[in-house]
Amino acid sequence: MKVCQNPGRPGSLSYGSRFAVCLLAAALPIAFGQASLTTAQIAKRVSPSVVIIHGKTGTGDLLGSGFIISKDGRIVTNLHVIKDLNAARVQLANGEVFDSLSVVATDNLRDLAIIQIAGFNLAALDLGNSDAVAPGEPVVIVGSPLGLEGTITAGVLSAIRDSGEGFKVLQTDAASNPGNSGGPLVNNKGQAIGVVSFKLLSSEGLNFAIPINYVRGLLNALHTPMTLEQMRSSLVGAASMGHQESEGPSLKETLGWLREKIPLGTTQYNYYANRLTESVNVQSAVWSLDSCAGVFGFVVASTEKFHPEWPPSIMTVRYTVPLGVLTSTSVLHEEAALTEGATFISGDRWVYGLYLFAKTKEILATSSSSEPSIVPSKATSSYFLRLIFNDENLARRIGQAFEHAAGLCRKKEPF
Repeated sequence: MKVCQNPGRPGSLSYGSRFAVCLLAAALPIAFGQASLTTAQIAKRVSPSVVIIHGKTGTGDLLGSGFIISKDGRIVTNLHVIKDLNAARVQLANGEVFDSLSVVATDNLRDLAIIQIAGFNLAALDLGNSDAVAPGEPVVIVGSPLGLEGTITAGVLSAIRDSGEGFKVLQTDAASNPGNSGGPLVNNKGQAIGVVSFKLLSSEGLNFAIPINYVRGLLNALHTPMTLEQMRSSLVGAASMGHQESEGPSLKETLGWLREKIPLGTTQYNYYANRLTESVNVQSAVWSLDSCAGVFGFVVASTEKFHPEWPPSIMTVRYTVPLGVLTSTSVLHEEAALTEGATFISGDRWVYGLYLFAKTKEILATSSSSEPSIVPSKATSSYFLRLIFNDENLARRIGQAFEHAAGLCRKKEPF
């Protein structure tokens, strides 16, 4: 869990401020107003950022591509490149090899993943704006087809198409071959506008990339680093959603069960900071969950253990969620959030974070504080939400119930 600075009274939790700050996507380099580059210039600029991903699956070796988006080693690739790997290593353009990686975000629907290596001052690729592209514009694919790193192919953006699954894809005639998956589709300014994903095997010149702005959205859903095995476990819920929609409890029964079980999510811990000993209690809560539009979240109460006369600091976070937009869930074992420079004393140091994900920013998170002059109320739209539990089994069962309810809400099942 990230440690975030506490702007409140000395030792107070000021959780809402931390909540808002930690949801912000990492700042990434964007270049505007650049002149068009030649293919050779693009290759020189982009190639240092493109990596080869080597891996072993149960059936043999696998090669794929990826590209660096932060100097500290964050890399974008396709989910299918890493999904079945038992072991993996990342090779940079300069030949340097990293024998381990962690997964910090996945999007099963759009076949995207963000991985992390222990890099420093790496060559990060600028990201363009895929909403601003138009058919006919020149594009370049940089990747490692068949393991041949630094391969450049040029073409045009042929079309922007609907995938039929609720998102757009970029079609190009720039050549793509096995091993290019996960590499960047680049515009004539040397900016990534897409992630090369698939081609139609029955035809030449029909290659497709996932628009880069979906990667920007995924950066709002970064989670605690996971191993490849943990990633596969976290994807089980998403894979099983479709099988749960036509059977099991009714929507009314499912929502009733969630109203009963969500408030069982409680964690408590004590820490020392700024010469004060804080006692923190996090309580999950439901305000409304009688239909396919629910309001739920959590309340954080922070008190100074040896000054009971001080009023508690209360932070309330409410999620307003149209349940039908939820696409997947994940449960992660995480360290409880502490204020900057704090020392943990006792209680639930490790918790289970239940993450619910949506295709689009349709989850509204509002935070309010008992100290509005220090931590003002705030509302943000997000692709995901997080609830906190100290019981892994309960967190997973609640995640499964939300998946079931989401499927029923998409079918608009009556009570």
